[in-house]
Amino acid sequence: MRAGYVARWRGQEYEAFPAPTTEELWIRLYTDRPEPGFDRVGEGRYRRIVLAADLEQLGYDRPVATWRDQPFLLRSREGGWAHLEYTGGNAAVAARLGCTRVERGVYEIRVRSDELTGVRMETVLIR
Repeated sequence: MRAGYVARWRGQEYEAFPAPTTEELWIRLYTDRPEPGFDRVGEGRYRRIVLAADLEQLGYDRPVATWRDQPFLLRSREGGWAHLEYTGGNAAVAARLGCTRVERGVYEIRVRSDELTGVRMETVLIR
């Protein structure tokens, strides 16, 4: 499960990345198959740049999970362990869970992956 931008354009969903400019917001759309108007940028990789205003939807997919009945972002999983970021917004709960304060309002913890429940992708809509 990997975090990243996703865009809906002309009824299709694409992997997406903002393209920095000085004026309007442009979005780079990517697909693994040839499509009209997309340029080949690598083996099995095609790109088209469109205005953000032309998108039907723009969002950010992120993996989330529940641990000990509390909400977390799933930052990574490796070797049976999961790196989590607490998203419940309660410093006292984060402390009770044993999370480490990284900065104001940000708490992280490393736990066994098999203790997680409700692992899924969540889309945060941007537009």
